Amino acid sequence: MRPCLLVSFGVVLGLGCGSTSVRTIGTQRYYGYTSTATASLDREAPPDAPPKATEAIKKFKRVAFVPPDTCLDMRAADTSSTVDKRVIRMQCGVTMSELEREAEKVGFDVVTWQSLKGASKPLDQAKEQKIDLLFEVNELDVIEEFDRAESSEFRYFIGEGNQPLKPLQVTAQDNAACKAYHAKNAPKISGMTSVLDLKMVQVSTGSVLWSYRHVENTQADDASSLIRFQVNARQQYTTRRPWWPWLIIAAGIGIAGGAQQPAIGAGVAAAGVVALLVMGKSTNKDGGPEYEGVSQVLCRRPHVVDAPVPSGPPREVRSDTFREDTRHDARDATEEKRRTLIKASVQIFMKQLTAVR
Repeated sequence: MRPCLLVSFGVVLGLGCGSTSVRTIGTQRYYGYTSTATASLDREAPPDAPPKATEAIKKFKRVAFVPPDTCLDMRAADTSSTVDKRVIRMQCGVTMSELEREAEKVGFDVVTWQSLKGASKPLDQAKEQKIDLLFEVNELDVIEEFDRAESSEFRYFIGEGNQPLKPLQVTAQDNAACKAYHAKNAPKISGMTSVLDLKMVQVSTGSVLWSYRHVENTQADDASSLIRFQVNARQQYTTRRPWWPWLIIAAGIGIAGGAQQPAIGAGVAAAGVVALLVMGKSTNKDGGPEYEGVSQVLCRRPHVVDAPVPSGPPREVRSDTFREDTRHDARDATEEKRRTLIKASVQIFMKQLTAVR
């Protein structure tokens, strides 16, 4: 009977040994950053009017604006014109309308630029319509600016679920990685500038009283919300069987050996073995998680996209008629920026006119 007990004890030892494993788990921890940037172009202040222009502006009130030859050529363009021609026509219309509107606001008697038609020169037509001052627009354009000053600031944080954010210390290499990541994924700040070049001519004499040229770019700002990167962790687990059946087995061995009752001891030990087999194994965490480092996560993987939680599968809709109303916004974002810059450039010019009056 004793050999049998020893064999049973060896089997139990084999069954009771635990095993360890390491798994990668998701956590509620994240590293993140926010970015603020400002782009600006260092430009000189718009030129002031010379004394001869100042005297003329104080004396005369009836004015007109003449667009560049490209605008006059575009007036007859049909709707099938190329994209470049349509852009020119848009810029002409916006600039001339803004010039006339702002001139009326400061008290000038404005003759519409559309009236300066015909085969004769604009200056001759201006004399016929008794116009005092003629503003000849030489250039109105919006260009892409590459030489600009830009300042940016990145702030880094660590968070855990819904708990308050805490500052995160990062290295210069981490900062460089986030700058590259942000430049790739964030929208670029516009670098467009508008150019307005014109001259003021006294109609009666044909003399040029003021040559004006100014390049304008409005300051552009950009600020990002918190960009988060989820942090994973390595967690060690230990798998083993419950410990209490070992007490039963030990008691059985003690009864068999110490009390000289092998049959009873074997029965008790066998009951403990059966309990081990029936209860099965349990797996538990062994220590705390080992989180990924900042240099493994921050800006080195796609960021977390905040998406609404779906409310459930859509219900199937059946009908004999389906109607859909769609509204398309034909305005292009780039052209809106062009329009805004042109307006700003015209307003600056009119501000100079108001100053001299």
